[in-house]
Amino acid sequence: MTTEQKIQELEKQIESLKKESKKNEAEQWFKSLLNGIEIRINDNNPNSVYYEKNGKIFFELIQNSGKRYFWCNYKLVWNILRDKYKFNYDEIQAFIKSMVEQYLKLGAVIPNKFIP
Repeated sequence: MTTEQKIQELEKQIESLKKESKKNEAEQWFKSLLNGIEIRINDNNPNSVYYEKNGKIFFELIQNSGKRYFWCNYKLVWNILRDKYKFNYDEIQAFIKSMVEQYLKLGAVIPNKFIP
C-alpha cells in the first residue's frame, strides 16, 4: 500500500469516527428532547397521538390503514438534525426511526417532517 493510499484510508477512518461522534451527540440531544415530553390525544382526531413539551408539538403519530407515520416538527427537530448534525434526509429518517423504536418503543413507523 502506498503512502497516499494509507493517507486516504486514515482519512476514511477519521470521517467514520466523526460521523459516529455526531450520531452519539444527536442521540443525547434527542433523549433530552424526550425528557418531559407529554402525550396528548385529541378526541376529535383519535388516529393521532401528539407529543408535546412546553406547549409546542414536537411529534405527531398518525395511525391510518395499518401504517404509522411519525411526523416531526420541522423547526424543532428535523431542521436541527439537518443543520447542526449535518444529516441528510435519509439519515434523518433512519435516525428518527431508530430513536423512536428505542426510546418510545414504537416499531414500524415512517418518519417525516411537518411545518407548523
